[in-house]
Amino acid sequence: MTYLLEFLSSTRNTILTRNPCVCITIAFICGIIGYSIYPPIMTKSTLIGILCLSALICICLSQFINSCRIPILFLWFAIAGFTTTGLRNLQYGAMPQGEVVYATITSSLEEKQKSYKATIQTIEDNPCKSIVYFRKDSLSKKLLCGDLVQIKAKFKTIENQENATFNFKQFLKLQYIYSQAYISDWKKIGHESSLSSICISLRNKALQTLQELGLSDSNLQLIAALAFGDKSLLDDETKYNFSTAGAMHVLAVSGLHVGIINGILFFLFSFIRNKKLQWLKILLCISGIWAYACLTGMSPSVQRASIMCSMVSIALLLQRHTSTYNTLATAAFFSLLISPNDIFSVSFQLSYAAVISIVYFGQKVQHIFTPTTPIGSYLWGIIAVSIAVQIGTMPITLYYFGTIPTYSLVTNIIVIPLAFVLLICVVLSLAISWVPAIGKAIISVLNFTSDYMRDCMYDITTFPHASINMQITEQQVCYIYVFIALLVVAIEYNKRLQIQKDLLRL
Repeated sequence: MTYLLEFLSSTRNTILTRNPCVCITIAFICGIIGYSIYPPIMTKSTLIGILCLSALICICLSQFINSCRIPILFLWFAIAGFTTTGLRNLQYGAMPQGEVVYATITSSLEEKQKSYKATIQTIEDNPCKSIVYFRKDSLSKKLLCGDLVQIKAKFKTIENQENATFNFKQFLKLQYIYSQAYISDWKKIGHESSLSSICISLRNKALQTLQELGLSDSNLQLIAALAFGDKSLLDDETKYNFSTAGAMHVLAVSGLHVGIINGILFFLFSFIRNKKLQWLKILLCISGIWAYACLTGMSPSVQRASIMCSMVSIALLLQRHTSTYNTLATAAFFSLLISPNDIFSVSFQLSYAAVISIVYFGQKVQHIFTPTTPIGSYLWGIIAVSIAVQIGTMPITLYYFGTIPTYSLVTNIIVIPLAFVLLICVVLSLAISWVPAIGKAIISVLNFTSDYMRDCMYDITTFPHASINMQITEQQVCYIYVFIALLVVAIEYNKRLQIQKDLLRL
């Protein structure tokens, strides 16, 4: 028991000294969760006053009570998380009723059977967000992200469909969207360029370029999702096949995609070998990463991967050692500072759970078996990472989706190399699009690889018991993660005991 208490005390001190950002982010998350459980009725000025007053009190207390500086710091960041969440929630309100609304279209249009779906935000000091469905006609088809429109419609509060398993209302609430409407009476009054509209415009131009070079329509849908994070074009069959095969993570732009783009950029700028110009190489790579992140819509997983790649690149430039957990916590902190409600989104939870699990369990699983051939090492590496990901993400997957892709390990062996080839082909075809002959040759490879990936996903769905249905409760998710935490403690405790035994033998 004494050894266990010493181990826990040593672990706490290690986390505080080596990974301070982990503690700060945990405190910030506690504040966000606290606000979601007990949301107070406060104004913006009150929340800002609480934040400033608490900072002043914490600074004064830390000067007089040295032994409590860390708990005081933890408390203040918890208060910061609480007030930041309140300020963000107060930033948006419900859509006004019975009047003309002036709004900006903040998303690209998604074609439905009888309408075009988009997200709008009102032009006012206290803006409101809403989902709208424009009546399908020749005028609405020309609407773009950034267009200013005058709308007159009856907005309705978003409600879940009866017997629906997915909480659509809560999903949109996390994005500060509370209402929806069908629009038939509208008028375009102008256009206002923004970072979002510029990025969507560039993404559409890139897709148009690929199509002009010869990319087929069906593969254009796949590339739009895989390379640019736009899944609005995907048909239901493709979504079902990738989901059942366990390859939806490839269609959701994440760390895998950012890592590949980062590798391509480092290779392209490898000609910069002068040590005095390394800062230029790092700057170009970081700029390229964030440009790609903007093109894909800045999802939580892309934000996390972009921040991590940027911090690692800067650390390489400064020749500093970085803690992966510290870097990951910093990425989470800045993402939540921008949008606190992301902590409750599925993509955010899966993204961070996957990376933490890879960082901790990845090497441990890989050391279970040591292949003797390069191909064996490569295949086992993919399998080991896939197993590590499943350890961390399985509870979340079962809670939200209620299914287990049975052949996900086989899928990852196939789909990850293909995704790497597809991303390289997309980059090369866009970079050499001004040489039609070479561009079309690359597009032919892109078409073949895309078709092969789609066929593989379809074939896997035809395997017996391709997916297993298993729904778990929120309480069971907590139990599973407590068990995983105890497993980690047991592994680290046994490792510490083994080190002590080896030292005693010396």
